Amino acid sequence: MRIAITLACLMGLTGCAAMIPPDLMPITEEKREFTYDYAVPGKSQEELYRSARNYLATAYRDSRAVTRVDDESQGTIIGKGIAPWNFSPPSAMMPASPCSSFYDVIFIAKEGRARLQLTLKEGSPNSPACNWPLPPKRGYTQIVNQFNDMSAGLEKALNGQGAVDKLRNF
Repeated sequence: MRIAITLACLMGLTGCAAMIPPDLMPITEEKREFTYDYAVPGKSQEELYRSARNYLATAYRDSRAVTRVDDESQGTIIGKGIAPWNFSPPSAMMPASPCSSFYDVIFIAKEGRARLQLTLKEGSPNSPACNWPLPPKRGYTQIVNQFNDMSAGLEKALNGQGAVDKLRNF
């Protein structure tokens, strides 16, 4: 509601929606499905699955909130996540609002390779204060950066450089 009022005020002040900065416009054609492939020669499906499971358990505050289906024999983890982002109004006089968006997580391991798919979904777990069904372009950029960081962290874990692996080397 607060965001809608903010945008309405901006349009009223400018007299025209064209004056809204492009990065505050809702996303439309932007990519929503991100697929990351990993080549990890010499690692079995089971090893890759366990590395991904351990990574997800340490990367999220509550891995139970992420994992919905977990099948070691198939090397598959399916879940849901919430990507936080900040809505920053164009005026420095208005405070930024914390927002978030839902996304789906699918991980599949095979012998020597793995794939992660993160899909941004419509809908927001936030209160009405930040009720964007999808983030504006500015928030979208924050989510893409998070997805890329998550992929980089998973890649390290699959290659034996995750948090659990570091602790194991004592």
